[in-house]
Amino acid sequence: MAITADYSEKIPNNVDLHEDRRLQRALESWQPNFLTWWDSMGPTLPTRDVYLRTAVNVGREGWAHFGHVAMRDYRWGIFLAERKHDRRIAFGQHKGEPAWQKVPGEYRADLRRLIVIQGDTEPASVEQQRNLGATAPSLYDLRNLFQVNVEEGRHLWAMVYLLHAYFGREGREEAEELLHRNSGSEESPRILGAFNEETPDWLSFFMFTYFTDRDGKYQLGTLKESAFDPLSRTCESC
Repeated sequence: MAITADYSEKIPNNVDLHEDRRLQRALESWQPNFLTWWDSMGPTLPTRDVYLRTAVNVGREGWAHFGHVAMRDYRWGIFLAERKHDRRIAFGQHKGEPAWQKVPGEYRADLRRLIVIQGDTEPASVEQQRNLGATAPSLYDLRNLFQVNVEEGRHLWAMVYLLHAYFGREGREEAEELLHRNSGSEESPRILGAFNEETPDWLSFFMFTYFTDRDGKYQLGTLKESAFDPLSRTCESC
């Protein structure tokens, strides 16, 4: 059974956000800051006529169906893949145990750091690529660039949801910092050095994706196997 995304909410989601009003209010207070960041640090080229894929529902095989929406109408939200109730940890000292639905105390700091670092790469990529639209080699490249940008934003929302939902005050503070750091900033750079490198042209972009960020696919594949089930479910569709 696919999980339908609820686009009637202020923050589209398939995690029943309306059932936790405190969490909902916290994320709704983060949302304007995200949109301000997008306006100031997102694509510089006008995107009025650009149409993007957007998820309608999510099933066990990942994103199950796509619609199209103009970038100006794109609505970021929180979409996790369907939970597998019999999922068990596949490796390590906890192999065979039920996957964690809550954060174990002994792994709290490690998991938070892992989610923060992953979350930090998402807006950093958008910032690195913000000027590339002006010199896109083709319309095909331009559309794909913008699709990549909004997908980075979508996974940022997933990481922010995890921080807010599972890590309390510390998680909320970390979520705020994700928008305060900027790629290449001397005062407040991104966490990983690779995401502070300039990407002034498409050759630099191609080299970055081919050599430096080539591990990104495998990184997300690794997170998909996480014993912390909510983190795993954010990576089903990546």
